[in-house]
Amino acid sequence: MKTDQEILDNVALKVSEILDIPVGDIDKTKFIYLYTLLYNMMGQGPDGDDNMRHWMTTHNKHLGFCPVDGLIDRIQDIISYLESFL
Repeated sequence: MKTDQEILDNVALKVSEILDIPVGDIDKTKFIYLYTLLYNMMGQGPDGDDNMRHWMTTHNKHLGFCPVDGLIDRIQDIISYLESFL
C-alpha cells in the first residue's frame, strides 16, 4: 500500500510529464490543483495537453508574467486567476 506522500509524488510527476514542467521546488499539492483547474478550462479534447502547455509557457498580460516562471513564488496568484473563471 502506498503512503499519502507516494501518491502525491506520483500524481505530481504525472502532471509534470503532461505539462513538460519539472516539479522541482513547486508545492506539489498546489501544482496538482492548478493542473485540475487548467485541465477543466482547456485540457480536454485532442489538443488539450498542447493547449495547457502553451498557456503555461506564454506571457499572460493579466498575471503580468509567464505562468511557468511563477510556479514557485506566485503559484497562488496563478491559482486565484484560474479560479476567477469558475
